[in-house]
Amino acid sequence: MTSLVNRPESHRFEGTWIAAALVALLAIAPLTVMAAEPISNAIEVSRTGIVHDSLYALEMSGERGVAVGNFGLIIETTDSGATWTVTEPITDQALLGIARAGDRQIIVGQGGTVLTRVGGGQWEQLDNDIGLRLLNVDIHESALVVAVGEFGLIVRSRDNGKTWESITVDWNQYNDDGYEAHLYDVVIKDENTVVIAGEFGLILWSEDGGETFAARHTSDESVFAMVLDADGTGSGFAVGQDGMVLRSQDGGQTWQKLDAGSVANLLGVWAGQGEVVVVGIRELLRSSDDGETWRRADDVNIVRTWYQGVAAGVAEIEASNGFLRSQIVYVVGHNATISRVLE
Repeated sequence: MTSLVNRPESHRFEGTWIAAALVALLAIAPLTVMAAEPISNAIEVSRTGIVHDSLYALEMSGERGVAVGNFGLIIETTDSGATWTVTEPITDQALLGIARAGDRQIIVGQGGTVLTRVGGGQWEQLDNDIGLRLLNVDIHESALVVAVGEFGLIVRSRDNGKTWESITVDWNQYNDDGYEAHLYDVVIKDENTVVIAGEFGLILWSEDGGETFAARHTSDESVFAMVLDADGTGSGFAVGQDGMVLRSQDGGQTWQKLDAGSVANLLGVWAGQGEVVVVGIRELLRSSDDGETWRRADDVNIVRTWYQGVAAGVAEIEASNGFLRSQIVYVVGHNATISRVLE
């Protein structure tokens, strides 16, 4: 296994926990976009924990949401984020990624930790021999699960996480030294198409359920998070090191680099119906035109903090003619803070 000591510093990320986790362990021309006025009132804090708490990932579906973090921390809402409740932990390992397919949820984390549940039932820890840190996961209704992590770790399950097999990648295809890239995000588009993002700017594409991969993007900067075709329009975004923002308009097949006016390490992204929210270390970016223009937050709750997980739920809002269903975006991060992104 490759020693971290000998890895090139340009591909390393020194920052908050996604960074701390890693320490413990086709270049394309940018499209220039215009920046609008900064956002002075970007978020509203819904809850916060203690200074040593952190939240790393967030999943929301309708009025329900789950945020996960260090020391087995799980915080849930059943009322569109109006209130959040801490769940009794069943592990002391850091929980780093969460995904949902239908009524089934799965969480992964440090030491190969895998938790799952169906509906609103109890979380169950599944035994495995993975052993290494899992940084993210996705699940499909076909029972296909793919999790990714440190040192090129890719594991696949075909039974909702009960059993796992390792996927071997020839890393010499993607960098001259054959370094095993840290892998930070994974999206299962359908039962055959799997997309993985990570170090060396990698966005890897598989059309055979993860048997083989081809690179759709490479660069010096790591890719930390991505969202693909969430609204059925083919639009997708990936974000990462040194303010990197990539956009795809064909469901992730090709990518173009955008100039969003940031040099921060960007850790999370959400997109839907032309709206885009990006979070990171002392940074929050917004676009309302599918990435054509961007606004940066100068809110004190952003420029002194970090956020990593971002997701959207749905709330019912009282109106003069009844109730309207409105989409609400939340971000999670430092001190186990959960904040609502303001309009």
